[in-house]
Amino acid sequence: MTTTLSAPTVRLSPGRRRTFAILTGITTLSIFLQAVTAGQFVSQDNRDSWINIHGVIADAAWGFALISAIYAIVTMRKTNPLLAWMSVALFVLTLALTGIGHLISDLHQDGWIGIHIPLAFVVFGLTIWLSFRSARLRRADSAGA
Repeated sequence: MTTTLSAPTVRLSPGRRRTFAILTGITTLSIFLQAVTAGQFVSQDNRDSWINIHGVIADAAWGFALISAIYAIVTMRKTNPLLAWMSVALFVLTLALTGIGHLISDLHQDGWIGIHIPLAFVVFGLTIWLSFRSARLRRADSAGA
């Protein structure tokens, strides 16, 4: 008689999937607002207030990304490690983007714009990917229930 040991199947509860989807949605919204506010101050003379708003939202965005990443690592690292680590990557990239933005706005180091804007596109793309994946994860919950 042979006995095989297998790892127990660990499923993420519907409540945790929903919470992750909400956190990802809030992060996505804040990053989307970053794009909107960036468009408001490009090529404008009186743009200082928009730059300030852009900076405040950037700080909120990396804060939301941090909360999402911590939640994903704590609750999903075993059940969905790709989503968990991509959430961490989003936080790191968003924090880097914010730091570069402060170099540009606070220290007037405009040479960083060539990195800041392409990195913003990467962050936006990763945000969209995470948003769709979290929605798909949540829908799978509804379908399975």
